[in-house]
Amino acid sequence: MRLTDTHTCTRSHTLTLTCLLVGFLLSACSTGQFEFDEDDAIDGNLYRVTNASVGLAYANPDVDFSRYTKIMLNDLDTSKTVVKQPRNTSSTVGNQPFELTAQNRESLATAYREMFEKELAETGDYEIVDAPGPDVLRIAAALTEIAPTAAKDDNRSRPTGRSRVYTEGAGAMAITFAFGDSETDTVLAIVKDSREGTPMWGLNNAVTNMRDVRIIFGRWARMVRARLDIAHGY
Repeated sequence: MRLTDTHTCTRSHTLTLTCLLVGFLLSACSTGQFEFDEDDAIDGNLYRVTNASVGLAYANPDVDFSRYTKIMLNDLDTSKTVVKQPRNTSSTVGNQPFELTAQNRESLATAYREMFEKELAETGDYEIVDAPGPDVLRIAAALTEIAPTAAKDDNRSRPTGRSRVYTEGAGAMAITFAFGDSETDTVLAIVKDSREGTPMWGLNNAVTNMRDVRIIFGRWARMVRARLDIAHGY
């Protein structure tokens, strides 16, 4: 399987493996082992992890991720991001749907890269590189859905001079990660997950929403760094 392939599920049974191999991107390992469902496989070598803490995870049990000390970070893919419209959209000016503009997509991609570079390179010990190599892990991510809690903070969606909007957080985002060998482009693991922003009532505007976006990207970045640290025995 390659990073550009379309994936379908096949096969079933149960396998176990130590945390060292795939723990960097899944749940904390309390038993020392992860469980794999051999009957639920993708391309014959990626097995569903049955005790993962993320929404869904498939991984190759035979890969030793400790060989990867550098990261090749693809740009965040927002080309197919679905916007789940907020419940109060119908009460906004002109009933405008929440749409992602080119500038919005660029802002999301920038926030994603900044948070991952901060966690992996600045906080962690993983150099971010632009070229493939034998010790380079390639991370590709696609933002599959955003679910804002309020209408967009612009003049088309909110009345000029309207009272401030307060919501319980900015909303939620869903993402799919593909972790692959940078030289062969072979997919080693796939993770799908969704996260919510700060679960507190507060002002909802463009600034606070981007703050929550960065918080969510930061959580995913810390998850990846923590599991890489486990793989390297840090």
